[in-house]
Amino acid sequence: MKKTAFTLSELMIALTVLGILCATVLPAILRTMPNQNKIMMKRAYYTTANIVSDMINDPNLYAPVDNSGTTRVGFDNTDEVTYAGQNYGGTNIQDKAAKFIGLFAVHLNVDGEIEDECPAVTIDPDAPPSIAPGGQSYRKICRLFTTPDGINWDLRTKYHPEGFGANTHVITVDVNGDKKPNCLQGDSDADNACKSRTKNFDRFSMEISNDGTIEIPEEQSWAREALQVSSSLTD
Repeated sequence: MKKTAFTLSELMIALTVLGILCATVLPAILRTMPNQNKIMMKRAYYTTANIVSDMINDPNLYAPVDNSGTTRVGFDNTDEVTYAGQNYGGTNIQDKAAKFIGLFAVHLNVDGEIEDECPAVTIDPDAPPSIAPGGQSYRKICRLFTTPDGINWDLRTKYHPEGFGANTHVITVDVNGDKKPNCLQGDSDADNACKSRTKNFDRFSMEISNDGTIEIPEEQSWAREALQVSSSLTD
C-alpha cells in the first residue's frame, strides 16, 4: 500500500489559512470577553454603596439627633457608639473621622490587620490661624487594608475648614491589589505610563458626603462609564 503525506507547500498553505483565521477571529473574541477590572470596579462600588446605606440608615450608629439635642445629617453625627464590642466616635477630631472609617472597615470582611500608614494630620500653611490652632484646617485620617477578594482599600477623611459637616470621606480602591498597572485616571502624580493610558485602569476613588452621596470624580471618566448599569463590561 502506498503511503501519502502532506507536502511542505500544503502545510505552509494550511498554516497560512490558520493564521488568517486567528487574525480575524481572535480580536472579536477578545472584545467580547468580560473586562476583569470593570467587573471588580462594580463589585467595589456596590459593596461601598450597600455599606454606606446600612450605616447611615442605622439610628444606633448615626442618630438624627446627637447627644446635645442638635439635629444631624447622616455621618455628621460623631457621637461615640459601640458596635461589635468596639467604640467609635468621640470628641476629638481624630475620633470623629475614625468613626466612619472604623465602622466601614468592620462592615467588610477585612483580610488581615488594618494598617495606619498615612499621616494623621496635614498642616495647611495658607490657612488663617483662626480656622484651627496652628492652621490645622485640613486633616486626614487614613486606614489601609485588603479584602479577601484581593481589593486594596484606602479610606481617608478630609476635614474642611467650615466644620465637620462639610467634610468628605474618600475611598480609593485598587481592584487587583498590588498587580500592575496601579493606575488612577486623572492622578497628577502618576508616572508617564499611567498618564498616557486611556482605558483599563485598576484604581478609582469615591467621595462620600455626610448625607451618604457617593460621587466618582469627573476626571475618572473610565470608572464612571464602567459603573453605569447599562454599560458594557467589555472593551
